[in-house]
Amino acid sequence: MGVGPAAAALKLHHGGNVASSRRRKARTVFSDQQLNGLEQRFGSQKYLSTPERVELASQLNLTETQVNPGLQKA
Repeated sequence: MGVGPAAAALKLHHGGNVASSRRRKARTVFSDQQLNGLEQRFGSQKYLSTPERVELASQLNLTETQVNPGLQKA
C-alpha cells in the first residue's frame, strides 16, 4: 500500500515524524512560596471544594486549574 503525495509531503516537511509537529503545553513552574502553600494545604486537607480551591489559588496567585490537577488524585 503506497503513501499518497499529500501524506508523503507532510511526512517530508516534518522530518518524517508527524507527531513531532504537535507542541506540548509548557509545564508550570511554581515558586517556592506557591509549592509550600500547596503542600501545606493538601497535607492538612486531602480534598478541596471549589470555593476552597478558588480561595487558595487567589492567595497563591495561581489559577484554580493550577491548584487542582494531580494534587487531589489518590
